Amino acid sequence: MDTIAIFILLPVTLLLLFLAFIILKGRGDGLIAGYNTASEEEREKYDAKRLRVVVAAMLLFVTVLIWVPAFLDDGVDFWLVIMPIILIAVVASLIIVNTWCKKK
Repeated sequence: MDTIAIFILLPVTLLLLFLAFIILKGRGDGLIAGYNTASEEEREKYDAKRLRVVVAAMLLFVTVLIWVPAFLDDGVDFWLVIMPIILIAVVASLIIVNTWCKKK
């Protein structure tokens, strides 16, 4: 991995880790897409603590995925490896948000 990539990846990684920390602390609800624009009635349908955990976990997962190309061989096509993983993670997070994070 070249030096330019490290100078780009490191700040992005630190930003994602910072955002995950802020969301887990309960101060970043306005950063959660959809939740920040929802009405009070809609917000009451979700358990905010669980929603924060899911969003922070996705941020941490993306942070790990950012560093995957650094450890892959040059012959491996990055997008063929990562895109299916990203699609599965997005579908899984949507299912988790709509089941585990909803209040009963």
